[in-house]
Amino acid sequence: MASCDQDPMNIGIGLLPDGDFIAIKSTDTVTIRAYTMYDEQSLSSDSTKMIAGGVYDEYFGDTYCDFVTQLRLLDSLRKSVINIDSVKLGFVPSSISGDTAAIHYIRLYETGTELTDPDVYYAGQDPDTIKFLGEYPMPVLKADSTYSVRLDNSVAEYLFRDTAMFRPASNFYKEFFKGLYFGIRSETNPVLMTLTAAENPLAITIYYHAADTVVRSYSFVATERAVNYNRFTHDRTTADPGKQIMHVNDLVADTAAFLQTYHGVYVKLDLPSLEAFRGIDRIAVNKARIIAPVHIDGETYLEKNLPLQIYVRYRNSEGEEQVVPDLIHDVSFMDGTYNTDKDSYQFNITTFVQQYLDGEIDTTSVELFFPLSATQNVIFRANGNDPAFRFEFAYTIY
Repeated sequence: MASCDQDPMNIGIGLLPDGDFIAIKSTDTVTIRAYTMYDEQSLSSDSTKMIAGGVYDEYFGDTYCDFVTQLRLLDSLRKSVINIDSVKLGFVPSSISGDTAAIHYIRLYETGTELTDPDVYYAGQDPDTIKFLGEYPMPVLKADSTYSVRLDNSVAEYLFRDTAMFRPASNFYKEFFKGLYFGIRSETNPVLMTLTAAENPLAITIYYHAADTVVRSYSFVATERAVNYNRFTHDRTTADPGKQIMHVNDLVADTAAFLQTYHGVYVKLDLPSLEAFRGIDRIAVNKARIIAPVHIDGETYLEKNLPLQIYVRYRNSEGEEQVVPDLIHDVSFMDGTYNTDKDSYQFNITTFVQQYLDGEIDTTSVELFFPLSATQNVIFRANGNDPAFRFEFAYTIY
């Protein structure tokens, strides 16, 4: 009634038992410590891309990329008496970066270990090279253009040395020619090339004729069904001495944390204060968000060049990398994109924190990492910097 002077939202509140109430709380006391880490044994699991070449960064130094892939047979060989005319390596880069005008060479080797899907391959794993197939000048590259590099005829003779191994076709890549290692050597500035197996497979094509003089061709192709892995090596000592990363794997809480493409250094974030909330009964996480401010130097690191997406993972009790469950829900739910208004990336890890508090996840540490499609490194402001990593945490006691 209009004459009632009680708050209508609280009328009758004294009649309810205490157990019917919930308390929504937030805290900014959860500390967050950031470290720069590196793991040479990180899994090289994305087999859809084949990356070769190099890239240089004043802060991160040199990165070298190469790959090992299977060659598959698509057709039967129609003539057994073969006169080789020529052999060519064909490829279509899906992306190109670096100094395309400089002098570069393609280096090819045969590898001696069978590549299989169940096997695990690591980013720092050296290829088992058993035969050098030559070094060849690389043409001036442009993305989405088709290239054909002439190889020495000895490569064709080697591949055709026992055509009985082409039947069945699986004998070829399981026993006869188990893998092709592909690398790029640059005389000066590096170039970086990405091939997409499903769209533009790499192929070695042999042109030949038999007694009837009809010119034929036969191709060995790295199809999307082929097993391959990328190898990435990093040399941080070549960075600018004034910008070189000083603390890696030593758990020193530096004022900067570094995140690198191609399985380089990554950021580990510890949230040890979350342990105090694990013993609370009936706790529901409303918000658990990491705010990660970036370093913009106006030269090498510009806002317009920041990568579109950064992901979050953690390590289970066996040390295996697992993406946070928030990413499994949906990429947009996890976020991991740059917010121009706050000059920072934002990461929603609400489900991860809830599962930690429920005892389903054992660790309070998460890691920031790049998908293989990323090409630009990131530097974060951390540990005593202003601003630095921040953790926004809100929860309900019900």
